[in-house]
Amino acid sequence: MKKVEDLNKGEFIKAELISRPNATNGKYRAGQLGLDNLAEIKDSDIFFLETLQMKANLADKMIAEAESQGKDTTDRNVMKELGEKINALGTPIHKSKSIMSAIFISLQSMAYYGIAIGIWGLVFKKSFLVFSFYGVIAGLLISLTCAPVVAFQRTKERIRIIVDGASGLWGPIVIIISIVGLIAWAIRLIFF
Repeated sequence: MKKVEDLNKGEFIKAELISRPNATNGKYRAGQLGLDNLAEIKDSDIFFLETLQMKANLADKMIAEAESQGKDTTDRNVMKELGEKINALGTPIHKSKSIMSAIFISLQSMAYYGIAIGIWGLVFKKSFLVFSFYGVIAGLLISLTCAPVVAFQRTKERIRIIVDGASGLWGPIVIIISIVGLIAWAIRLIFF
């Protein structure tokens, strides 16, 4: 048996999670929180384990609030209802998924701006590819406003909120650049 001092950080977090009163009395399992089967999680996945620890902190707080309101948290139906509320606040994800989301956002932004600014190459009778390259660089710089933030998020819901906000901010700009470019290109083709 290992001593607490000999545990690495991942093992320590797992030990702390399974020794919590709400884990030992089965409330995490009854609420279907995903905090009761830690054997499948690698000890080296500290980011994910810390996310589960944050979820356990939230669950403990919400269970304590429910008990202070007189709810019977030993009742499976009460815990299932409470578990749905806790799970609705966010599903923990692995760090690799948040990093892949950030990369995807960057590539998407680079493609959109590359095409939008590439259209202006056609308007000015220049190379579509050269202007697209400038657009890709602009898209990369713009993606730096949200991609690093996305890479450090711990839930799918938070990633979606940040991506929706960034799309709402930068999406109309790329649409306007594209539409105005297409109109200018059409005018140049018709009249010049």
